Amino acid sequence: MRKWLIRLVEVAVFVLLLTVVSFLVVKLAPGDETRSLLRMDTIEVTQSDIEALRKERGLDAPIWEQYSAYLMNLLRLNFGTSSMTGKPVIEGIANAFPSTLILAGWSLVAAFIIAGLLGTLAARNVGKWPDHLAQGITLISSSMPTFWLGLLLLNVFAIGLKLLPSQATRPGGLVMPIICMTIAIVPPYVKVFRNSLVDAQEADFVRASRSRGLRESTVFGKHVLRASLIPLVTIMGMSLGGLLGGTVVVEKIFAIQGIGMLVLDSLTKRDYPTIQAFILLIGIVVFLINGLVDLSYRWLDPAIALKGRKA
Repeated sequence: MRKWLIRLVEVAVFVLLLTVVSFLVVKLAPGDETRSLLRMDTIEVTQSDIEALRKERGLDAPIWEQYSAYLMNLLRLNFGTSSMTGKPVIEGIANAFPSTLILAGWSLVAAFIIAGLLGTLAARNVGKWPDHLAQGITLISSSMPTFWLGLLLLNVFAIGLKLLPSQATRPGGLVMPIICMTIAIVPPYVKVFRNSLVDAQEADFVRASRSRGLRESTVFGKHVLRASLIPLVTIMGMSLGGLLGGTVVVEKIFAIQGIGMLVLDSLTKRDYPTIQAFILLIGIVVFLINGLVDLSYRWLDPAIALKGRKA
């Protein structure tokens, strides 16, 4: 019971700090928030217009009162109104998030499969041509800029061969974006998994398993592979939050109206409510993913689960 109370307090503190960060991002940003909301670069406004909006938005109140009002709105799931569209921020994020989640999720699944295959191939043949081949593939992949790769895929498969649609809104349109994202993110996964497998094959518990006469396939599948998945799951979990916000290049090339494009437009047009909501969303997603990664450790390594029960 005490352990759960401590974790509940940790979650509450994390969420509170996240709201502080998202609130201060706007307050510490260069420029005047009121002038940005009025879009003074496109329309003419008077000083009285500026003062009226400041009062309407509560921007003339002390900073702690502004934060209190912001926090109360969040508790009511009111993330404000987008200055770009005039619609609730939550509506824009709800429309954009699924596309990015599908793109990032399937890219991560594909990267996991490729990392497993190439990493295993390399680790089982250390110093031999399969190892050099796997490392060569990852080196070439990591050397390709995402924007160049996306344009190459478009020119070859959409314009040249006409096998796939150029826009993600059409059937099969997500194939090229997923390929592009997968190639961009897979190199570190392969490297981490390959090195983890090599280290695990020389571990004491693996040598003990071999000494008991177990078949090499059993030792590798039951002990080496399972232990080596922990670093791979860790780095993939850590990168998913970044993927959700870092898909902007791929979304731009393939005309995907996802979170990346939404945030890019929000930054360009200083849509502060949307930026604040995005920071909160990514923070919560990263927190939840880290929790799932921790739970996966208990399945991948029985020793961790046993230690957790003793605690």
